Amino acid sequence: MRVRLDDASIGHGVGADVPPLSVTVADGTPTVIAVETAQRPMLVSLLLGGRIGVDSGSVTLDGADDLAALRAGSALVDTPTVAEPHAGVTLATLVAEELAFAGLPSSKRAVNEFLDAQGLREHARVAMRTLPTAPRLRLLCELALARPGVDALIVTSPERHGGDVAEWYGALAAIAARGTAVVIVTDAATRGILIPLGARDASAPQHPAELESL
Repeated sequence: MRVRLDDASIGHGVGADVPPLSVTVADGTPTVIAVETAQRPMLVSLLLGGRIGVDSGSVTLDGADDLAALRAGSALVDTPTVAEPHAGVTLATLVAEELAFAGLPSSKRAVNEFLDAQGLREHARVAMRTLPTAPRLRLLCELALARPGVDALIVTSPERHGGDVAEWYGALAAIAARGTAVVIVTDAATRGILIPLGARDASAPQHPAELESL
C-alpha cells in the first residue's frame, strides 16, 4: 500500500488548518510525519485515512484517487477525539468491543485468548489510562488489524502518553515488519528521536528509485 499526499491542505492561506503537505507512506518501515499545533495531528491523520477530503491538492492510494478504498484499508489508532479509547475502560472491555466491531467472537474466552497473545492477560481488569505506552499501542494496533481488510495503521500523537520512545517505536516497527503500513503522526521533537531509530521521514525528498520501491 502506498498513500501519497501532494500539496494536500485543509483551508487556505495563513489560516489553513492544514497547510499544503506532501508526504509518501508505504509499508515495511514506520513512517513519521511531524506536524505542530494541537488539532493538526488529528486532521492529518484523518486525511491519511481518507476520512476527510482536501480543499486543495490530492490524496491517492497506489496512485488512484479512491478515498473509499483508503478508508476501508486503514485504521486510525489512538487518534484524539476520533479513535481514542476512554481512559477508564478496562482492557477486557475494550478488547470485547473491538472484536465485536471486527465481526469476531467477543466472548470472555475470546477476549482472554486475545490478551494472552499480547501478554496482557493479567492486566485484563486494568484501565487503559494506566497501561504504559508501548503495550497500549501494540494492543490498539493488533485490535485494528483484526478488522477485515485493514493493512495500514495511522498512529496519532503517541508521545502524549510519555514513556520510552524507543520502546514504543520498537513495538510499531515489529508490526510494520510484517508488511503493514504504519504511519506515526507526531511532533518535530519526537520525529528527531524516531529517525535515528530507523523510522522513515515522510517529508524527506525521495529519489526516483526510492519512489518506485515505495
